[in-house]
Amino acid sequence: MVTRVTNTMLTNTLLSNLSMNLGRMDKLQNQMSSGRKFGHISDDPSALIYGQAARNKLARLSHYQATVETAQSWLTQAEAGVMELNKVVGAVYEELVSAGSVKTDDDKQNLAKVVAQLRDHYLDTLNTSYGDRFVFGGYNTPGDFATGLPDSIKPFTIDAVTGNLLYNGFDLTQFDGMLKADFDAGTVTGPPPAPQAEDFERLRTLMGDLLSLDVGPGISMDVTVNGIDLIFFTTKNEDGDPIVRSTFDLLQEVYLAINGDPNAIPAPIPPKSTDELTKLIKLVQESQNHLLTKTAEIGGRQRRLELLEARYETDALNYEKMRSDAEDAEMAEVIMFLKMAETVYQAALSAGARIIQPTLMDFLR
Repeated sequence: MVTRVTNTMLTNTLLSNLSMNLGRMDKLQNQMSSGRKFGHISDDPSALIYGQAARNKLARLSHYQATVETAQSWLTQAEAGVMELNKVVGAVYEELVSAGSVKTDDDKQNLAKVVAQLRDHYLDTLNTSYGDRFVFGGYNTPGDFATGLPDSIKPFTIDAVTGNLLYNGFDLTQFDGMLKADFDAGTVTGPPPAPQAEDFERLRTLMGDLLSLDVGPGISMDVTVNGIDLIFFTTKNEDGDPIVRSTFDLLQEVYLAINGDPNAIPAPIPPKSTDELTKLIKLVQESQNHLLTKTAEIGGRQRRLELLEARYETDALNYEKMRSDAEDAEMAEVIMFLKMAETVYQAALSAGARIIQPTLMDFLR
């Protein structure tokens, strides 16, 4: 049976095909102008899910990359501070060696003036800050411990009455010279000083004050150094027992050993002999070694951050390629298909113009 084809059927079919061609051209035009394979979820749901997963990975990775940069800045500042502390202690060591070779008390007093300046600079370096935070001051920020005095906001200060070293208002000098076992256990079994139990509890709390940053999934890293760990180092007393010494109090002891104490009661104390100064040299060297160990620890953290940074850069390239494969259109392919669609559309218009052009008057002629 032969189906009758009318002019209306031809016209409707032509218009339908032209609409389909226009739709195909519209989709290709959108891909070329936006650079994306799809404009709606229904275009390619699986590719969209794949691309969104890659975008989520990139967003999280960007957060960790920024955190790593912040951590590197903190550790760089901390390293500079610890190295400067080491330089100060090294300079005191040189002055102490020089004091052992001078003959007169006047020469020793001149060296003592230099040591006093180095001791004060040591204190200033302990208050190194990064932005509005103190690098060695735990969670102390300017204003946290303000009592009206200009220096009260600093984590490390000197008690105006006793001359003891204070950390966030807490007396650290009371622990200088303690047996290491007592210091770690929080008890007092050896000779003075004799801190109270609540002082040990406060000390442990302050020693735990560190700034930590999440530099990766499940990776937390300390980016500051606690000042208490920098000050106290372990040595041995005359009996061979491990004791804890404070570097700042050691510097004060060096100053008094070289200069003497003219204000001592009941009688002024003269400068120490060469043999007594030699004993202090060993303690200063041990303090230097302690600071070098802390510098190495910071360097290890920085190296770890460099490895994380390199890994994140590689991961970012991989995730970006994953996202591009899922979302980005292949421009050469899109242009080729668009040109083909344009050719088809123009051919359809040309053929349609010839088909629907004849009318009844054309047949009557």
